[in-house]
Amino acid sequence: MPRNTCRRGADRGVTMNAIEMLRNRRAAITAGLTDLIEGVDGVDLARPVVPGTSPLGLTLWHIPRTQDWLVNTCLRAVEEVADQFGEGLPDPGRYGFGTGLTPDDARRASTAVTRPGLLAYASAVGQEVDAWLATLDDADLEIVPPFRQRQSARAAYTSPAALADVEGLDGLSVGVLLLRPGLTHLLRHLGEVEILAQIARAHPG
Repeated sequence: MPRNTCRRGADRGVTMNAIEMLRNRRAAITAGLTDLIEGVDGVDLARPVVPGTSPLGLTLWHIPRTQDWLVNTCLRAVEEVADQFGEGLPDPGRYGFGTGLTPDDARRASTAVTRPGLLAYASAVGQEVDAWLATLDDADLEIVPPFRQRQSARAAYTSPAALADVEGLDGLSVGVLLLRPGLTHLLRHLGEVEILAQIARAHPG
C-alpha cells in the first residue's frame, strides 16, 4: 500500500503512512460504534426497524465481530476476543460473526445482545486490533493469508450461506482485507445503523 501525504495549511505537511491510516480509521469505527450503542438506549434491538433489514442488535454486534473474526481468525490465526465473553452477546459458535443467518437466527442472536456487553466487547476488540496493527510495517500489508483454510476455525464460518458472504476474499492481501471487510464494510454499517436508529426513535413501538 502506498504512503499517503495529507496537506494541512499552506506551509506545513502531515505525512500518514498506511499503518497509521488503518489505525486512525479503526479508532474512528470504534468511536462511532460506541456512540451508536450509547444512543440506542430504549430501542428494541431484536426487532427490525424497517421490514427487510436486520435487527439493530445484530448489526451493532456484527461490527466488532467482523473485526475480531477478520484480524484474529483470518489474519493472525489466534483466539478471538469473543471467546473471552459470554452473557450479553450472541454465541459466536452458533452465529459466527453475524453473516449468512436466517431471519429467525438473526432475531435470536439479537435477543442475546445487551448494550453493556456490546460496549465492553467493542472496546476489547478495538484495543486488541490496534495493538496488533502497531506491530506491523507496510511490507506486512502485502502478505496473502490462507483465508479459506482459516475459515474452518468455526463451523458457523463454513456454512454455505456464510461462505457465500465472504466469496471473493480468498487470495487478497492483508492490506486489502483490512480495507474492505475491516473498514469500508463496517463504515457502511455504521451509517445504516445511524439512519435506522433515528427512525426507531422517531416511531417508538
